Amino acid sequence: DILDQCSREQEFKTILFSLCYFHACVAERRKFGPQGWNRKYPFNTGDLTISVNVLYNYLEANSQVPWEDLRYLFGEIMYGGHITDDWDRRLCRTYLEEYMQPNQ
Repeated sequence: DILDQCSREQEFKTILFSLCYFHACVAERRKFGPQGWNRKYPFNTGDLTISVNVLYNYLEANSQVPWEDLRYLFGEIMYGGHITDDWDRRLCRTYLEEYMQPNQ
């Protein structure tokens, strides 16, 4: 339903795909233990669901896509809120910088 409700459908779908890919990457790294993350983090589908709602609200409220704001919210608050290790936080930010760009 949320895909049809967003007035900026193209941007929403593009960023949503990037966000889902990001979620899959951070969740999948748990399988590799200390080689994936330095600590275990409780990433779950609730993080993705809330992030999608934030994305929808930000796109509806802004005329331009606020890339920096979105990367900060997802990387430092939504997912980063679980992360306690500095290197893991850096990796999370790097993933978002790579996956969420205006030219994709």
